Amino acid sequence: MRRSVECFGRERVTYALIGAWAIAVWGRPRATTDVDFLVMVDEKDFEHLARKLALAGMEVDEVWRQWNPMLRAIQVRLRFHGVTVDVLRPRDAHDLQALKRRVKKRMEGRYYWVVAPEDLILQKLKVGRPRDFEDALSVLERSARLLNHAYLRRWARRLRVLEELDYIFAV
Repeated sequence: MRRSVECFGRERVTYALIGAWAIAVWGRPRATTDVDFLVMVDEKDFEHLARKLALAGMEVDEVWRQWNPMLRAIQVRLRFHGVTVDVLRPRDAHDLQALKRRVKKRMEGRYYWVVAPEDLILQKLKVGRPRDFEDALSVLERSARLLNHAYLRRWARRLRVLEELDYIFAV
């Protein structure tokens, strides 16, 4: 995580932690062997960033790229000492908004930018796997008093995940 963030800093890339590390901040921590980042770069700069991360000692997972050709423009998977590092570009207006609303949090003695709890819930509902619903529910349970409900509902409606949001509120 630190190596990636240092590279983002050198390249002046806006980033936010997403996935299980963000869940550890806002929800119920769970075991993970990867780190996920959302980064604010265009497609051309995305390839440049992938090269810079490789120069920082990470290895681009070429097998993953080969098997996921539709994701090449928005995601790169790297490996660093057995840890998977997924770096994603924004896919929609909500991802852009999530980067604007990121929050600085202290973890492992350092400060990192993390998506806000509402945006993490929405990201999990967009993906919609069973594990994602569990993660969204854990954020709701642990961070309920922090949540901006109007923001959540407005974006859930826009993203067409309002029923999913209502579901986790009802559980």
